[in-house]
Amino acid sequence: MAGLSVYAETAVLNALLRGTNFVAPPTAALRLALCTADPTDAGNLNEIASGTWYTRQLTGAFTAPAPGGAGQQVSNSASITFPAVTGAAVTVTHVAVFDALNAGNMLFSAPMLSSKTLQTGDVLSFAPGTLIANLN
Repeated sequence: MAGLSVYAETAVLNALLRGTNFVAPPTAALRLALCTADPTDAGNLNEIASGTWYTRQLTGAFTAPAPGGAGQQVSNSASITFPAVTGAAVTVTHVAVFDALNAGNMLFSAPMLSSKTLQTGDVLSFAPGTLIANLN
């Protein structure tokens, strides 16, 4: 995943350089969101509208940090699968990790390697190791 959100950047800077306590969200609460455009670091969501098929999905645990790319990275340890699409087709261009099922704080966001148009009946799944977050 490309970048920390403004919320996460602020929390890291306050914790590391100002001694402000930061309570990380429990990994059991982390959710993956699908976006139709860049949610931006500020969290301008552009998230798929909640409907009969779409809700943010649990990410599960992430791997321990390890060298990767230009810095340290983690990746999803388990598959993350969204239900089959119902209704109109939708094009997913970005993903984001949130600390809640609804609303909450965006932590990371990134563009998809290539946008994906989901048609009725399609299921989008991320295999273990394919959702990568890095800091450099």
